[in-house]
Amino acid sequence: MDFLRALGFLTLLPVPSIPCDTGDLGRSSPWFPLVGAVIGAILAGAAVLFGALFPPLATNALVVVLWAFLTRGIHLDGLADTFDGIGGGYDPASRLAIMKDSRLGTFGGIAVASALLLKTAAAAGLTGQDLLRALFAAPILGRWGILFAMGLFPSARPGGMGDTFRKGCTTKSLATGSILTVALALAAFGWRGILPLLAVPFTALLLSVWLTRLLGGLTGDSYGAVCETTELLTLLCFSVY
Repeated sequence: MDFLRALGFLTLLPVPSIPCDTGDLGRSSPWFPLVGAVIGAILAGAAVLFGALFPPLATNALVVVLWAFLTRGIHLDGLADTFDGIGGGYDPASRLAIMKDSRLGTFGGIAVASALLLKTAAAAGLTGQDLLRALFAAPILGRWGILFAMGLFPSARPGGMGDTFRKGCTTKSLATGSILTVALALAAFGWRGILPLLAVPFTALLLSVWLTRLLGGLTGDSYGAVCETTELLTLLCFSVY
């Protein structure tokens, strides 16, 4: 049940109708990496299909666009709101107020465009099985990064959706999600998975510390920013290692 709740919230994929509240979603957090594996498998399959029809650059761009649509753009939206707040605010209160504004600002637009372009560029440096491995791994490790942010850092907006997720993500949730992630990565990639397995927690923690200093804690938007950053980092790790 918890896996299906996570799958229904984090993707556009159809799932059976299940009674659900925000507390249930928070308790589904250990399954986030497995949802990432579903996303990654779809992206890898799409890359094979697109690659048979289009040149490499077009294939990579189409996969990145599919990636955004498949996840309903929720993490990109969080990235945009986070950078709008950081770029436009001057203290935690003003940054959080800007982040609640549904309109896309200049800094948010730059952040989203940069994320999409950099993902496409990072994928362009990979071919064959390396590309498929990276596309499978990135959504897994990106959602693992969210668990570190949710499980180890305070909420900047008590009572918000991000706070509800945080309360549901216990130390046990982080440990369970971590075991699942490491098992998936080592089984699928062997030694090639070691670098991203080391880089993602470090980066997620570093980014979370920085955002906590700027915002007084983390929000749901912050989790999206962490996910997008660690997904990109995973692609880069596979392109250099």
